[in-house]
Amino acid sequence: MGDDLTVDTNPKQFVQAYIENIAQVLGLDVTILDVNGVRISGTGHYRNRIGEPVPDGSFFKMILKTGKPGMIFDVRPDVPQCRHCQFVYQCKEAATIGYPLLRGNRPVGVIGIIGFSPDQKAKMISHSEQLIQFLHHVSLLLESSTGAIDFACESVCDQSGTLKRVSFDNLVGADSGLVDVIQRAKRVVNSPSTVFIQGESGTGKELLARAMHDESRRSMHPFVAINCAAIPENLLESELFGYEGGAFTGSKREGSAGKFELAHKGTIFLDEIGDLPLSMQPKLLRVLQEREIERVGGKRTIPVDVRVIAATHRNLADMVKDGSFREDLYYRINVIPLYIKPLRERREDIPLYLRHFIEKYCKLLGRQPMLIHPELRQWLIQYDWPGNIRQLENAVEYMVNMAEGDVMTCRDLPDYLLSMSNSAPLQQAGESLERMLEEYEKGILQRYCSFDKYRDDKTLLAKDLQVSLSTLYRRLDKYQLS
Repeated sequence: MGDDLTVDTNPKQFVQAYIENIAQVLGLDVTILDVNGVRISGTGHYRNRIGEPVPDGSFFKMILKTGKPGMIFDVRPDVPQCRHCQFVYQCKEAATIGYPLLRGNRPVGVIGIIGFSPDQKAKMISHSEQLIQFLHHVSLLLESSTGAIDFACESVCDQSGTLKRVSFDNLVGADSGLVDVIQRAKRVVNSPSTVFIQGESGTGKELLARAMHDESRRSMHPFVAINCAAIPENLLESELFGYEGGAFTGSKREGSAGKFELAHKGTIFLDEIGDLPLSMQPKLLRVLQEREIERVGGKRTIPVDVRVIAATHRNLADMVKDGSFREDLYYRINVIPLYIKPLRERREDIPLYLRHFIEKYCKLLGRQPMLIHPELRQWLIQYDWPGNIRQLENAVEYMVNMAEGDVMTCRDLPDYLLSMSNSAPLQQAGESLERMLEEYEKGILQRYCSFDKYRDDKTLLAKDLQVSLSTLYRRLDKYQLS
């Protein structure tokens, strides 16, 4: 086996095949975690856990945090490495050895060897030094291999641990209200230039940023998001740029990488950049200009290769005028501006979101496919949605939970919306009874036509709807559903 290994196949397949060979030779299970503590490869018991995050406070999370190897030969709540793991009482591992995967000095993953039986535990104890040395060489091999360590560094899951990749086609409204924004985003998807997304809260700014990352050549590297408004001012600099050991009271002895370092070769998403304190703005400006960072307490600069996508719900141009945002930073950020309209300015998208969220939560909650009453549908289209898509989704989730039948009506609205719907005159909808009934009928047909068993069998659909086949085809033609 040479010093360098080129991965000619899919890196995911390479890493999985590689650790399966290791497991077979050692007679022990092997697993690899990514930079976010998500299992990206595994053998034996852990092969079925790929795509799931390891528990908070777990041994492997500790290795990922410290960048130091370790071993456990006795899993108990009073063992320091197990003390904070939320599943310590259910753990079936008899012995575990973990080693960090590094990019430079930065931990970007963990490879672990696990034994479950007493014999495996005894083997690991008697050969612990050799196994640690072996994992050291494996980590070097993965680091030097083309594509393999990038796969190990990649965040392949969302916060729930579900495998997820966002494309522009996944964005609801891509064929109507968002079409112009998405077309411009596609043109610059591989550009290194900074993108500035503006829009009200809840319009989907982070989802658009994620799609730009996942559709780009940087997609095999991390997407790191940070909310500038959520981090206390005294911690924001170290969160963004990291710190050296001993830089301040309570800092880790070994120091810590910041978000820019973690996003190296990938994308950093600076959400709510309008809330960035004035004291931090010149430091961020320098990073955007020089493409290098300096850790808090550090004396050396660290080059970073990151695509920056910033976003805010604020009007930065007005903030520049009143002195609360630096003009030079504004122009450095506002290279490629993208604006997402609020939902009230693209009401034609609301039926799309309603259909999407109803399907989503019916599946999630184990309910049969549901319909929405025309009166409720029209009210939802007319409502201004100050919280935009996020608020609409929350309302739909509530209604799917609360609806007693298969048709959601106005009485299923959340209380704060129900009072508004009751006080609004019905004629505000501006729709005749005939038109509302047509919308209701169209919704029913759309729902049924989306089922696989009816897609190519209209005879069965007509039978189940208790109409003649000719009537069904007339209705489908009327609503352009055929």
